[in-house]
Amino acid sequence: MSFEPISETLLNQIHRESLKESEKRRESGYWIECPSCGKQVVKKELLKKGCYACGWKGTEEKLKLTKIKKKQKKSYYTHCLKCGHKVVTEELEEKGCFICGYKPETDNR
Repeated sequence: MSFEPISETLLNQIHRESLKESEKRRESGYWIECPSCGKQVVKKELLKKGCYACGWKGTEEKLKLTKIKKKQKKSYYTHCLKCGHKVVTEELEEKGCFICGYKPETDNR
């Protein structure tokens, strides 16, 4: 009796749920990514005392500017929307996910 397919499915589901939770945490506004080192920090503490990891200290305006810059810049890796595995963004858009075959629809506006 093999438990491998069940455990793999379970692990994939746990991974997807953890991605959803981290996305909720990012959207909440309580936690924020440090613009300098990328660590997740409490936004209020970052503005008040600076980053605990690298010491970056800035204002609300600097945070907004870095957030806009990051949105414009495409990240090298992304998570597949179907299976949740980390894949190269460009490859996902061109060929689809190499694990599950999911290919996102491209919007040619």
